[in-house]
Amino acid sequence: MKLWPSTRRAVGAARVHPARPAPPAHSPRTAHPAHPARLLRGSPVLLLPGPGAEASVERLLREWNPQSAPPEVADGVRWAGPFRLDTVCGLEARLPVDGPWSIAYAAPAARSRRRVPDGLDAHLLRLRYPQGIPTGDEAVAWSLIMGLARRLDGAVRLPARTARGASAAMAQRPQAQENSYCVYGPEPLPWPVLQSVLGLSLPELDHTGTDPDDGYRLGRPGSFEVRVRPLRGGDFLPYALRPHAAAHWPRTTYRFRCVPQRTEVDARRIDGLLRAAACQLADVLGGILLDGDGFPLMAAGSVTRR
Repeated sequence: MKLWPSTRRAVGAARVHPARPAPPAHSPRTAHPAHPARLLRGSPVLLLPGPGAEASVERLLREWNPQSAPPEVADGVRWAGPFRLDTVCGLEARLPVDGPWSIAYAAPAARSRRRVPDGLDAHLLRLRYPQGIPTGDEAVAWSLIMGLARRLDGAVRLPARTARGASAAMAQRPQAQENSYCVYGPEPLPWPVLQSVLGLSLPELDHTGTDPDDGYRLGRPGSFEVRVRPLRGGDFLPYALRPHAAAHWPRTTYRFRCVPQRTEVDARRIDGLLRAAACQLADVLGGILLDGDGFPLMAAGSVTRR
């Protein structure tokens, strides 16, 4: 299950908004502030199991936003670290000190949350986000550290909204049920055509509904969903996509998402099917494939712009 594309700006959909600084309390201009524990305590945090990942982190930051200039990695989001997570720093930052984590990074951004809406996945979301779902700049920061944790075998921690809720802000590992894949392409395919294109990769794919924004959904009940929606002016484009965007491209996003499964094993199996199908669709359309956190999964290649 992928939780955030429908609840955050980070991945869903152009148009680039002007840069603006994050509030000073959460946005130090140096990569190594005088009080790292305070910074870690109040920011989305990436936890890694040991030193030696700095080069990989820098490379992945450039993939996520090719135009980033750390410590500023996105509009309203900064980057700080690495910090050595010793016992004193860990306790002061309210981070685990008895696990495998020895290195931490912070992605300071303005705090912004919304309550979990009622719906099919509400009970899972409330367990995952007892302090509310991040939105706005904080959601962009959360997407970045979540994607890094997936690639570097790490964990993430979203800070509590208040000191009273700190005990609920626990470190967590990414799960396959939260993955999603987004193909960006030209004008949307009619649903029977998309069903035919994906039929071999995703058998039993069927039309499951339409959306009020002129989109539609295909899926297999209890397994996965493919949601198709047009992109409009003012929609947010992931940073990795922006160097390839033009005035009339992309026009459509195809989002592949696993629905909640009983076990992580089932989720990984479905996740593999969805990733392969998304790769196939990107190849057919001449589009670009990103994961739900905004990281590219295929070379841009030759992009079809219509």
